[in-house]
Amino acid sequence: MAHILICDDDAAVLKMMAMVLSKAGHKVSTCATGGETLKKLGVQPEDTSSELPELIILDIMMPKSDGYTVGTILRNNIRTRRIPILVVSALREMSRLFTATVQVDGFLTKPFAPEDLVGNVAKILEKRKAQG
Repeated sequence: MAHILICDDDAAVLKMMAMVLSKAGHKVSTCATGGETLKKLGVQPEDTSSELPELIILDIMMPKSDGYTVGTILRNNIRTRRIPILVVSALREMSRLFTATVQVDGFLTKPFAPEDLVGNVAKILEKRKAQG
């Protein structure tokens, strides 16, 4: 299956998503902050040897570097701009803004059922595979 990086500052949500996606057969990495995500991806500071995931799941509301900022940085970086991003947030009204400005590939509103997470991930990965 796919390597997925999850970034969420809520430890319980992060653990639940990692468990659900691992059980679905994915390799999962996690980060609790936007800064940690950018570092792990080799964006800030730049590190071209870092392993890149096939999908990033990104929370919006996080301290310091929020999901909007992190998503924008990822879309403007040559190494990460093509990695699909699934945004998860309790802020349903943010979906249009993210889809239009950050160009995310999906938006999942919290709370969500585990099968909705797995289904959204599968849909995004399938679309990416079809695009080559």
